[in-house]
Amino acid sequence: MKSYLSLIPRSARVHKKQNRLTLICIVLAVFLVTVIFSITDVWFSSEKESLIKRHGNYHIILNDVSANTAELIGMQDNISASSWYSALNYNSTEGYFINDTTVVLNGAEKSYLDDIRQFPTEGEYPQSDSDVMLSVSAKELNINIGGNITIETPAGDFVYTVSGFCEDTLETQDRHGIIYAYMNMTALDSLCTANNTDYKPQYYIQFTEKTKINQAVSDIKSQYNLTDSNINENMFVLGLSGQSTKQQMTSLYPLAAAMFILILIAGVLMISSCMNSNVAQRTQFFGMLRCIGASRKQIIRFVRLEALNWCKTAVPIGCGFGVAVTWVLCKILRYLVGGEFAEFTFKFSIIGIVLGIAVGIITVLLAAHSPARRAANVSPMSAVSGSLAYKKNTSQAASTRLFKVEIALGINHATSAKKNLILITLSFAFTIILFFSFFAALDFARALMPTESDFTTDTAVVSKNFMNDLDSNMKTEMEQVSGVDKVYSNSFALELPAEINGTETIIDLISYDNNLLDLGNSNLISGDMSGVYGNSYYALTAFNAESRLDVGDKIKIGDEELEIAAVSSQSIWGGSRPTVYCSEETFTRITGEKNYVLLNTSLNKDATEETVNELRTIAGDNEFTDRREENKQNNSSFWVARIAAYSFLAIISLITIFNIMNSVSMSVSARIRQYGAMRAVGMSVRQLTKMITAEAVTYAVCGLTVGIAAGLYMHKLIITKLIVEHFGGNWTFPVTPLIVILAIVVLSCIAAVYTPSKRIRNISVTDTIHNQ
Repeated sequence: MKSYLSLIPRSARVHKKQNRLTLICIVLAVFLVTVIFSITDVWFSSEKESLIKRHGNYHIILNDVSANTAELIGMQDNISASSWYSALNYNSTEGYFINDTTVVLNGAEKSYLDDIRQFPTEGEYPQSDSDVMLSVSAKELNINIGGNITIETPAGDFVYTVSGFCEDTLETQDRHGIIYAYMNMTALDSLCTANNTDYKPQYYIQFTEKTKINQAVSDIKSQYNLTDSNINENMFVLGLSGQSTKQQMTSLYPLAAAMFILILIAGVLMISSCMNSNVAQRTQFFGMLRCIGASRKQIIRFVRLEALNWCKTAVPIGCGFGVAVTWVLCKILRYLVGGEFAEFTFKFSIIGIVLGIAVGIITVLLAAHSPARRAANVSPMSAVSGSLAYKKNTSQAASTRLFKVEIALGINHATSAKKNLILITLSFAFTIILFFSFFAALDFARALMPTESDFTTDTAVVSKNFMNDLDSNMKTEMEQVSGVDKVYSNSFALELPAEINGTETIIDLISYDNNLLDLGNSNLISGDMSGVYGNSYYALTAFNAESRLDVGDKIKIGDEELEIAAVSSQSIWGGSRPTVYCSEETFTRITGEKNYVLLNTSLNKDATEETVNELRTIAGDNEFTDRREENKQNNSSFWVARIAAYSFLAIISLITIFNIMNSVSMSVSARIRQYGAMRAVGMSVRQLTKMITAEAVTYAVCGLTVGIAAGLYMHKLIITKLIVEHFGGNWTFPVTPLIVILAIVVLSCIAAVYTPSKRIRNISVTDTIHNQ
């Protein structure tokens, strides 16, 4: 043996069983970090591709800027692509057709399709004003490249030559039976002029990869005197790159960082607790090293290098498990979940592996700090006594007025070492805070999923011109179709002049049938819905962060006045203007309209394809949408989020169990000689078990008190910032997480008491006194 450090590998072999729990904790910490970063890396790559397909590969849009200003901005070195864009008949309700099929007309430059949208194309982009490129759905009408088509408009027919086709992967392509036509800006301008339609072209900008977008946008504003109203962000792409300035996205960044730090701290506390327990059980070993001349500094170095020696085994195992689980998750998401995860491709995430190794080593070094100092404080005399219990003057004996002596001693053991009690309490608190945080994150995921809304339906029929043209007979026919559960009807009066509390404004007035009013009642935030039903002078509104209406507000529409009686957290309409929902009878009294714009249906379990086909037939020439596949994909996404959250909760539960087990084990090991003396003077094993139980319960109660208080605050903060402020609703006391936490702590206490009490029970009194 050349030095004390040569004992490290030998000690690891001798204490292989004793070190097992510490190794498991290190593996768990490395595994957790590796999986989080690996799956996040894969998700970011796949999600970025998906979002670019759905929303476009641009960063900002300029509105209301001159052609000269746009040209100067587009010439900047930090801009890789730019294009003008505008659309005619975007809502597909203005009467533009190709062979009786609705067409949406888009004016753009070539870079819009190639760089901004990245649509796969066939043929050439329109060069002249008489050329047009169509979406591939037009091939179903036997239209070919080089052929002529006629676009029917309210102002007459216009003939164009088809120059090519493009695979339009935009979100709007979900509207089946619609053709998308692309032409140059001059051709679209001519169509708009002929149809006496105003249009405002927008200028799309894509920055180069290394551009600091926030700074670039700020420079554009100051240089060209633009305001926030002139610039729209592509929040999806910017959000993934961490450069969005929108509150919805920026509020997620510090929250994600805070939760990551909490996970790190929980890992440090867990490993530190294991190492403290390990040190406490090897008191004689460190005492003997001090006896043969080892200094405190050498002991500290010994413990730290011993921890790094464990990393040689634990870190590769943790990374290996992390990569394997990432691979399995990617396969499950791609082949079993499908939908938006169909392109989820596994890759070895260098970021995940490197950060797993780095965080594992750093966590272990941080965790080793306290145990190393604890081992260094072992005096040579401890080699004889075998105890880490330092000589302290006891100012007050354990009180037996409320509890029996064994219970009182257990509580005293837990509370006498203030520093240790604080550390254990904080350890518990962090795991409980994480528990509440993940439950809140699951609620946030639920709020983001459209299918989790009570207003989500399976099919929808929209009137051809988005006018109140769907009569009640159509609703009755749909209700009688086999497999239909409920039909929901809406009439619309958009951009209606009104007064809110005496202030002139524009509102949207929408009717709810009784089924929708019942749904609004089930999502009530405040007020009373009873007065809204029937022909009344009361109305409902839904929470809207941009234009809030509250209970008691007076809405005057012409000679009619309505009072807001209730506020709901969800609705069927998502406009930015103040929106008022009233009964069908009230809507008819105010507007005179009895027909509908929208008929939604929810299907029961007996519904078949024939059900949907019959509904499509009833819809006739009106726009029919089948949302079942989209709902299925959204449900899959939510289940993925749920499984991920529950998996992390399971890991956090293990951390909680390990913490209390190690804390109690360390305390028992430190006082093993005292327990031997107690048995020698007549205390039974049962009494010692009660003493250990009382100590474990004391740790648990202290940890629960602090953890639940801080956890509830964190839960309320997340719910308020991410859900209430953006989706409405109220924070409710999280009963389920609290019950789960209490159950885990009870099980932890039982597990924590079992091993030490079994250890004391299986050795004799003399062995207990002289136990290493």
